[in-house]
Amino acid sequence: IRVLVTVYGVPLRVAPPKLTAEEQRWQRDASDRLGAARLQLVDIERQARDIGLQSGSKPAPPTKEEQGIVSYERHVAFLLRVDEAVQESIKRVKQLKTSTLHQWSAQLDSVVRDHQGLAGLAQLRHDLAMEGQLPGGGGDAPMRAEQMEGFQLLLGSLELPVRSRRAELYQEVGKVFGAYGVFGLAALELNLLSDEQADASVDSELSLLWWDRNQYVASWRRANPLHHSFKKTAGGSRRDIPMLMASRLDAPTADLAFRLVDRAREAEQQGLIGTVYLDARGLPVKDQSDTYGHYDQSLRDLNNFLTEHTAYRSKLENTETRLHRPGEAPDVALYVGWYQLRQYEDAFTFRPGAIGYHMASAEAVSLHSASEPGWCKNALERGITATLGSIGEPYLDAFPEPLEFVALLMTGQYSLVEAYYLTSRWISWRMVLVGDPLYSPWKITPAAKRSSLTMFSLAPIAPSDQSFEDPLLARDELRRLHERSRVRVDSILRTQIQSVGGKSSGR
Repeated sequence: IRVLVTVYGVPLRVAPPKLTAEEQRWQRDASDRLGAARLQLVDIERQARDIGLQSGSKPAPPTKEEQGIVSYERHVAFLLRVDEAVQESIKRVKQLKTSTLHQWSAQLDSVVRDHQGLAGLAQLRHDLAMEGQLPGGGGDAPMRAEQMEGFQLLLGSLELPVRSRRAELYQEVGKVFGAYGVFGLAALELNLLSDEQADASVDSELSLLWWDRNQYVASWRRANPLHHSFKKTAGGSRRDIPMLMASRLDAPTADLAFRLVDRAREAEQQGLIGTVYLDARGLPVKDQSDTYGHYDQSLRDLNNFLTEHTAYRSKLENTETRLHRPGEAPDVALYVGWYQLRQYEDAFTFRPGAIGYHMASAEAVSLHSASEPGWCKNALERGITATLGSIGEPYLDAFPEPLEFVALLMTGQYSLVEAYYLTSRWISWRMVLVGDPLYSPWKITPAAKRSSLTMFSLAPIAPSDQSFEDPLLARDELRRLHERSRVRVDSILRTQIQSVGGKSSGR
């Protein structure tokens, strides 16, 4: 099974998960540890900004604010800010003359050890020795390699939240990896136990059906491994727990939901006839981070694609004026546009098989309510065959980019659900696809050649042609990896403390 289909009557939205009493205790403990580590890191940052300054100089203020929609992103930004301050202090000390180096060495040792523990201190001494500022040749390479291995396992491969020897583990992490390690581990635990923006569409959450609850973070959103740009971790030989695709056969009435399949079959047999309407806003692309400009440009690029590679007649509205007057968009084969928020405008007459979506927030809050003003319910009521939308605030980058989504479909080599998952960046999130998942209106007669997919570095492999691991074996393998990682982390921490902890921190 690769595709799940939800139907009329299945809820659209799933609420954030509720924590058990035990999980709440772990959450409180992690929160206390994170708070204590944060206070320590704030003091470390303050000290680091003073190190290596000439007499009378003032330390530079922090250059980065802690930005992020959810707490975990702000925690990461804070860690990076403190790390930057410490690294800058090390650079300043390295630039000092030998005669003044000893003035700061003890303070730098103290700051680095508090920041990143024995591992940070070992790395500092190695770097200074390699630059001739300390005697010795920067040995202890096996020890530093073991420290790096332990740190990567700690923050990347442990089963969280930590269930056994919590207090001992955190104490050992503090010694070997400092406040940085404690803060990072606590932040990961809190992220797993967080209910921040953890609601999702039922369909999107079902993509992770094979995953145990503690194997992924429910809060915020998760990168979609089927997205064409997803980069699998290099060097990984472990089986990946497979992900399912999901689509919904749903509409304001059960009869309309049944007709979604009928209209899809009609279009597949007779061809999807009609006009393509694209409603852009004339927004320029200001820079790489300009999501609004990027998506608006994608609509214009799609118009060019249709002109150059297909026989379809297209109409592009490229100003803030919308397609909104009754009868303004007849004979619709396909529509993509924006931006009237939760106020369907009855300008469209949909052909059998018509596909369309409106890029605005919360356009799929309900598919059944008589008073629902959003795009999805009203377009379905008026005969659209496939659409998509969000059950809440999804942020613009959750929508498939118009050029990518439509171009894949028009080659006839990807079904509706495949084109959607290949161009949707996030899962366990608030988006929902409505329509026959196998719908492929251009399968018999492609509207565009595969060679026209130049917007991709390589034409994506259809998910149905990708490998699909045994989910039970993959899940068990992940559990064993977590168990091995914990054993190895415990061993590394004990070894490091025994071999380094008793040594003097002086030079």
